[in-house]
Amino acid sequence: MGENSFQLSLDGTELSLGEKLKGTLSVKSTVEFQIEKIWVRLTCEEIAGKVHAILYDHDTNLSDELYVYEGFEKEFPFVIKLPSVGRETYHSIHQNVQWFVGACIKVKGTKNAISTERGIEIFVTKPTVVPTTEVPTIWHYGQSSSCPACGKQVEEDDNFCPNCAKPLRP
Repeated sequence: MGENSFQLSLDGTELSLGEKLKGTLSVKSTVEFQIEKIWVRLTCEEIAGKVHAILYDHDTNLSDELYVYEGFEKEFPFVIKLPSVGRETYHSIHQNVQWFVGACIKVKGTKNAISTERGIEIFVTKPTVVPTTEVPTIWHYGQSSSCPACGKQVEEDDNFCPNCAKPLRP
């Protein structure tokens, strides 16, 4: 790709399951070329002896076709919601669960994408559960924008609370 660089940065590397990971991919170039696609990949993997298992793998598209010219500089912000359920970092029999965020750029006319390899490692924990003495109420989907168990704000399409992992639908 000539004199080009791309830099992946994250707003934070310590998150809980269900939280949103925010970051930016910065692309700079001193030569012209055509990009087919730019994406960010979130991966969770576990290594136990000779067994390497991908537990979670999700791509977030940042750009489709794009012409890159001499002096090109652009930032691609992104938000990726971590799954609400899953394995947290270092919580397994052999303590080898790892999460990574990496960026990929596919240049038109090339066979393979240019990537940040594994990317940046993030540390993922279970959501913090806030004890409550309140009597649980029945929450109807679409009725409220907060979790009935912990009171944290939830999005309309959430099935589980991103904070306490309680089901949001009966």
